[in-house]
Amino acid sequence: MGFPVKLFTIKGNLVVMKNHYHQVAVVSVCTALGFVLGANLEAKAATLSLEPTITFAVIDYLPSGSDGLGDAFHGGAGTVLRGISSETGKSADLATLTEINIGNFSFAPNSISSAILQAELNFGVFGIGISNPISNPGSLGIFGYVGNGTAETSDFEAGVLLNSIDISSLSAGDILNFDVTPFVNQRVSNGDAFAGFSIHALNFGAVNLMDTRSDNRLKLIVEIADVAEPVPEPTTIFGSVIAIGVGGWLKRKHSSQQHKTKSQG
Repeated sequence: MGFPVKLFTIKGNLVVMKNHYHQVAVVSVCTALGFVLGANLEAKAATLSLEPTITFAVIDYLPSGSDGLGDAFHGGAGTVLRGISSETGKSADLATLTEINIGNFSFAPNSISSAILQAELNFGVFGIGISNPISNPGSLGIFGYVGNGTAETSDFEAGVLLNSIDISSLSAGDILNFDVTPFVNQRVSNGDAFAGFSIHALNFGAVNLMDTRSDNRLKLIVEIADVAEPVPEPTTIFGSVIAIGVGGWLKRKHSSQQHKTKSQG
């Protein structure tokens, strides 16, 4: 069916026809975009193993006994101990601390379904100035704090207790898994670059949490929750191409009609 007026007779209707072609072309392009935006969603998940940026040890051993504050760095990174100082006869605590850079990753808030700090359990801690027999401390506590990638003695008392692990029946070589998921998600939500962790013995005794063959036994295993990403189907892509093609054809036809009108005028 033709249009009610001839394109080349009434100038006013030329504007109407022009708008008509423009609207059809716009509708075609919008249809194509609708196909793309309405594409299927494909679930994506990932597991990351993050190595520490820094691992160090801090000891609390004031002459009057430990007071819960870090006093000095100690060379036994990986060692976790609570005992009696051979120098003062007072209690002494040694904690291992580690900071992991999470700022290099674009985690969405609450997208982390699991964050586990792993360590390998070993015994046989000697030569650190503790006089009482070294035994299994029975349980270890992990504290979380906002790190900065730099070792500081004040990190010893920083943060809050996240959870504890009963190691009373474990053996050398067993892998410890500290669940720190809520804490890491909070750091991501706050935009913090480093997640810091401090591991303490909760009773008298000592263990080592780093295999002597490697300085990187401590690691953070992060599992990213499934994230839906738009993935267009082949039929969707085909439909988009057709819709855009129709819009282009109408535009070319309109240009041809304009040229014909001018040549007859």
